[in-house]
Amino acid sequence: MTLSRNAIAFLTLPLLSLFALPAGAETLNADQVKALFSDKTVEYQHEKLGFKFVVYHAPDGTLRGSRNGQPMSELQWSVNDKGELCISYNQHNRCHPIRHADGAYQKYTRDKNGETKILVTYRRFIDGNPNDF
Repeated sequence: MTLSRNAIAFLTLPLLSLFALPAGAETLNADQVKALFSDKTVEYQHEKLGFKFVVYHAPDGTLRGSRNGQPMSELQWSVNDKGELCISYNQHNRCHPIRHADGAYQKYTRDKNGETKILVTYRRFIDGNPNDF
């Protein structure tokens, strides 16, 4: 069975929309990202890998919490001059912009083709460290 180009486009277009940048998305600046994450416990979903995280972003830059209900190693977090949220682990530092659209905060990346993809959807921001991470 061979599918036409139109059939393939029809079948894949809804999937692509799951990862596309929302229209009207606002990229946060460094001050906004710091205010959003510092001294907050954040619940989020890694869209590609499916992991669910609950993590505390301490004001001193440490990041502690759980992944899929299991304790995770302590990491470091920071915000660079471009306003990107950076996570450091095992000598690696990954930085990505945070955007707000339609009431949701999301972390994005760009693939090899320059397409913008959603990495993480932040579900909830809670003041302090109520889970005592």
